[in-house]
Amino acid sequence: MRLWIAVHLPRLPLEAFLPKHAPDPGCAVLGNERVMAVSTSAWQAGIRNGMRRGGVLTLAPDTAVLDRDVAREQECVYAAAMALLQYTPQVAPSDELTLLMDVGASLTLFNGAHALCGRIRADIRALGLTASLGWAPTARGAWLPAKHGRGYGRTLQMRILQ
Repeated sequence: MRLWIAVHLPRLPLEAFLPKHAPDPGCAVLGNERVMAVSTSAWQAGIRNGMRRGGVLTLAPDTAVLDRDVAREQECVYAAAMALLQYTPQVAPSDELTLLMDVGASLTLFNGAHALCGRIRADIRALGLTASLGWAPTARGAWLPAKHGRGYGRTLQMRILQ
């Protein structure tokens, strides 16, 4: 059976600086001079994606405003890819925040797609990252629900028409 799992890391710009399990001092990450990721306490202070540095500091002067660090993000993606290699040797980056895995040959070994996704989530969580997963018979089909989901596993199925 052909099955791809996509692992999207939607909070990577923030979690590269502030892992999920670290205390939250209030952070906002800027990319192209606009907020692209905020911590929970910064969100509660009114900081939203798309705001400029001045708006952030006006609303919450104690918020740490950080410039996006793509190299640091790539290190996190690399660490996640290394952790996922235990499930399949076919792990590949899709875009800067997503990894694709061809796991068709691994399903029996790891007791099916649901159990495998649970293990993947646990491994990503142990790295201090948030993941949104999607699975489908094709790589692009798995990427779509992972990228646009809300952190829950989503499945796309192909139906063969006669």
